[in-house]
Amino acid sequence: MTFSNINPASYLFFFLKRESDRFFTSMAIRGFGFGMITIFVPIYIYQYFNSLPLTFLFFAGIYGLQGALVPFGGQIMMKIGLKKAMLVSLPFFWGFYICLLYFDISQLFIFLSIILYVLGMIFFWPAYHTNFARVSERKKLGKEVGKLNFVVALPGILAPAIGGTIIFLFGYPALFVAVLCVLLASAIPLFLSKDIHQIYTDSYLGAYQRIFKKENRYHNLAFAIFGIEATINNCIWPIFLAILAIGYITIGSVTTVALMVSLFFTLYMGRITDRLNKTKLLTIGSALTSGAWLGKFFVFSPISAFLAQGFYKFARTSAGIPFQTILYQKAEGKGAEIDEFIIYRGMAIAFPRCAFLIVLAGIFFVIPHISINFAFILAAVFSLGFIFMGKIPELKSWFKINNFDL
Repeated sequence: MTFSNINPASYLFFFLKRESDRFFTSMAIRGFGFGMITIFVPIYIYQYFNSLPLTFLFFAGIYGLQGALVPFGGQIMMKIGLKKAMLVSLPFFWGFYICLLYFDISQLFIFLSIILYVLGMIFFWPAYHTNFARVSERKKLGKEVGKLNFVVALPGILAPAIGGTIIFLFGYPALFVAVLCVLLASAIPLFLSKDIHQIYTDSYLGAYQRIFKKENRYHNLAFAIFGIEATINNCIWPIFLAILAIGYITIGSVTTVALMVSLFFTLYMGRITDRLNKTKLLTIGSALTSGAWLGKFFVFSPISAFLAQGFYKFARTSAGIPFQTILYQKAEGKGAEIDEFIIYRGMAIAFPRCAFLIVLAGIFFVIPHISINFAFILAAVFSLGFIFMGKIPELKSWFKINNFDL
């Protein structure tokens, strides 16, 4: 065989012959790209505004608009298919990062960046969750959730450190270009996969009405708490590190080490989630995550940040894997309404995140000298609410005994 007879595309197709392999590979490449930049975007926004309230309002605008437009994403997903919806999201994310570079030229780019980022999210995330629920093995769902988290985290272990180094040496523009190239590569495995069209039947009003259904009251709490806790970690924690004057390379390295700590534990949690009681695992993980946030409150140096974030990733994984497994079980249990449930989930997460950030912006506007890490105490409290994703029979009984009706 000569090299001229070798078709690279055929070999790529062979190694990605299973639908799930193509999905996981695409998400792994995407995870590396976003891993280089995700922790630095809040810092970039904060440094531009030089104001915590304005920074929080910027992200509140993103989540509020996302919640309002998620049903629109469901409609598009139905018309163009899951694969195309995820592919279509990429140009909007590219546009978002490009807009960040032009904030100083015109404030119109601030509003345009919010719109572009929201469009990227409403196209990608509903299709992502629906596609994963479709390609995963139902009998080994915990293992599949652990595998997905592992393959996304593995190539992204060094991504934050690489991103921080690029910013330090070349600045944000170079990092944005690098991320755009990686996201472009993440589209290749999706081009090899078959497209699936889900039937999304909810109207806009029907999608909103799901939030107020009595059967979703615990789901509402779980999703709201999950989203708020993630917001504190993804938005406030990086800004806190920047305020401590911890350098870009160190911030990236802190995140990289934390990912290393949680990486292989992710696979282990995925396996035992299939074997043990998921609600009990979620309860233990919630308590550990709450304790990790209390530890973050006392961070004052790079070393303490290493230790606190490392323990947090370990604790958050112990809660996140059973949380996601229960979520996908509930989604699969909806049968033909799986995408309606996913869209409802997106709204139930986005609106509380928006409301929380607006309240937080008001607090920092009225009390400007309050320490930003007080939000970590709130995160410690919110983390205990992950258990609402499970059956929580004890809590229901307690409310009945005390004549409260949820």
